[in-house]
Amino acid sequence: MIPPPKGAADPQNRVWLPADTALWTTCHIVFDTVNGHVPQHRIDTLFPLTDGEVAVTAGNLFVDSFHAAGDGSYNRSSTFVWGTGAFGLALAAGTLAASAAGNASRRNQAAADAQEAWRSLFGGTLFVTTGGFYIHTRQGLFRWRWEAVDLMQVVAFNVVIMQARSTEGPVTWRLTSEWAELVFALWALHRHPNHPQLRDGTWPPTNWLPWATEQGYRPHLDRPQLAP
Repeated sequence: MIPPPKGAADPQNRVWLPADTALWTTCHIVFDTVNGHVPQHRIDTLFPLTDGEVAVTAGNLFVDSFHAAGDGSYNRSSTFVWGTGAFGLALAAGTLAASAAGNASRRNQAAADAQEAWRSLFGGTLFVTTGGFYIHTRQGLFRWRWEAVDLMQVVAFNVVIMQARSTEGPVTWRLTSEWAELVFALWALHRHPNHPQLRDGTWPPTNWLPWATEQGYRPHLDRPQLAP
């Protein structure tokens, strides 16, 4: 079960962060999109875009995948050293104890690896465009169209979970980036305008809009509820 979204803790008691600047820019881009305009905020890219596609932001990205790291199996060690006399018997006992401890450690690790959990997958650079997003890593450039993403939810400040269809099959990913809220908002506006987090305004941190205004950075959005 996906946990409910969380806002930034006690926003009134913290300083303005680079992530806040990103969210302020996100509000500007979302405002333009909601009003049917091509976003004014744009960036250049070193890779070509499709006709009519505009790149709007770029930043660091960390991706986790929800999967098991193993099937529960492990290699059991049966190493044993024969010996005679008091020293030999002590050595044999120590070997047995070490072998048992090693097997127990491998068994416990195998059991842990067999559990499905969030596990680090890769890091890279996230490029958000009007048509989707690109992920650039050392292995290459990977493009995701909004149409390939079937589910998305903001679960924390700068964190979204998505389920999508890749060329290698379905994936469940957790994306951590200062542009996570932008990815969610643009995807939802294109694919799921009635998404509950658009309707109730819980996609940005709780009370972030009035707090940002108090800091002297009035967002372009008057309210976080975006659904028609």
